[in-house]
Amino acid sequence: MQDWIKRAKDLMKQQKKTQEDVAKAMGKTTRGAVGHYFTGRSKPTMEQVQELAKFLKVSFTELVDGPSKIDEDTLEICLQLIEEAVIEAGVTLSDKQKAKMVTYLYKLDKDGKKVNNLNAIELVKLYS
Repeated sequence: MQDWIKRAKDLMKQQKKTQEDVAKAMGKTTRGAVGHYFTGRSKPTMEQVQELAKFLKVSFTELVDGPSKIDEDTLEICLQLIEEAVIEAGVTLSDKQKAKMVTYLYKLDKDGKKVNNLNAIELVKLYS
């Protein structure tokens, strides 16, 4: 499934909007057309996706590319985990190496994986 479709469905669910509601916003008369967009059987025009974004109260970019806001709390946790793992492993790493590890842990977290001390320690050991 295309990412924008999943985001649109998630937003619709949060906002309690139906495919019928969305159809009107996208200039369609039936929910069937929207169903075809959401299953990938047909593709909406850029203007229709822009109207959908407006209707769902998000920017076009956010709907198509996803939220761009970085979760600063999660990023800070990942940084702390790496710093603690470096101390525990007793290794010296460059700032660039640490940044790569923090990025890796952050992406793991955003992919729904559990991020903890063990992940960080294993990662640091790979670099040492």
